[in-house]
Amino acid sequence: MKRIAFVLMVALLLLVGCLEKKEKNPPYIELNIDGEEGDNGWYVSSITITLNAYDNESKIEELKYRINGDMWKDYVMPFRIQNDGFYFIEYYAKDGNGNEIYKNITIKIDKTEPTINFSNFEPGYIYFRGRKMITPRIPRDTMIIGDFTIEAEANDNLAGLQKVEFYLGDGIAFEDNQKPYEWEIESVIGVYNITAVAYDYAGNYAAITIPEVQIINL
Repeated sequence: MKRIAFVLMVALLLLVGCLEKKEKNPPYIELNIDGEEGDNGWYVSSITITLNAYDNESKIEELKYRINGDMWKDYVMPFRIQNDGFYFIEYYAKDGNGNEIYKNITIKIDKTEPTINFSNFEPGYIYFRGRKMITPRIPRDTMIIGDFTIEAEANDNLAGLQKVEFYLGDGIAFEDNQKPYEWEIESVIGVYNITAVAYDYAGNYAAITIPEVQIINL
């Protein structure tokens, strides 16, 4: 009889131990982001965030989040972030046994193109060995005669500017990844579109073009 009671006590203790162990397991939680991914971990569009949480042993009692240290909010439905910037998102879930899980993530959004302009080059002029002169508009509105270095001014206020590419016609002629952004035109004769393209680290880009430039540089 004592042996049976001992066996039952051991079994009961094992059962209680298993139950207590299970009750300490935290729930599962995940965060999903719907948006256009750019480069280097940036998003280049507005994003929609969805939270999911579940527990195999009890129901989820709380599912909350907050953005950039603001007040905690109950998660009810997917929420949207539209503006450029850095977002520190914290989120947690609590099950019916009081077990919690907490996570966080930093999200970067940059939807804005960089800015770019030519700083020493504009249409409607002759550039004779670097000197700007009024053009007689024959045969082209814009001409480059002799040596000339084209300079571009480019900026990006959030992700930062990665590089500027210069194009002669459809082909890339030079790439510059530090200020001042400039390109010395090589020996060439002909009529070309001249383009500069600025890229930021998020993958956004912007371009400026001066069309049909007559170039005579021997």
